[in-house]
Amino acid sequence: MSERWIEKANLPENRVTEVVMSDYKPIFKRELESMGILVKVPKRIDSVQGSEAYHADMSVCHLGGTEVFYANELDEKVTAERPLLNLCIFGENVLCHTKKAYQPILAVLRERKKNILHTNQSYAKCSTAVVGENAVITADAGICKICGMNDIDVLKISQGDILLDGYAYGFIGGCCGLIDKDTLVFSGNVKLHRDYENIKAFARNYHVELVSLGNEKLYDIGGILPLKELKNVEK
Repeated sequence: MSERWIEKANLPENRVTEVVMSDYKPIFKRELESMGILVKVPKRIDSVQGSEAYHADMSVCHLGGTEVFYANELDEKVTAERPLLNLCIFGENVLCHTKKAYQPILAVLRERKKNILHTNQSYAKCSTAVVGENAVITADAGICKICGMNDIDVLKISQGDILLDGYAYGFIGGCCGLIDKDTLVFSGNVKLHRDYENIKAFARNYHVELVSLGNEKLYDIGGILPLKELKNVEK
């Protein structure tokens, strides 16, 4: 199998062969592996409590290609109050809390002339599901507003219907990820979300199919971060 690093962060062009994802709920790891996808589990972040210590969106930030930042290699500690790697990168846009994001990452992104959009939501990646280069889903009002101001197509959904131990609810970006250009996979059954029909219609606008792992309610596992994909694929 010939594979390559995904050039645009969070936006595979072909079938994904490797992801970073927590195995806090082993059923999701097993189901992805049954699809031929290698699941790499992030190393625990000692300075973060609970299951979030293993969340991909806390532990890893992929800038595209081979450039990946890992929490355990930073010169600063990742904490719940300062989730340094929780940036949402898609196409030319970057959603993040610019004061809490890891500054060397922002420096690289600025050099690349990315459109860096400040949001007061420190957990930008966790709060945002990437559907396409210019299309996202979120329940966060601030992210919704900044996307609207920058001509990014955004679907605003309701809070809730996503589980996360220790919290009233989890977040949409924390329970999904693209595993192909046209396939958005969810940790749990997306049909059980109250806004499922709107999510399905929005994704269809971008020719993206929704795939559920398991039949239980959606669970925020810290996202499914695609890293590698097939070089060539016949569809």
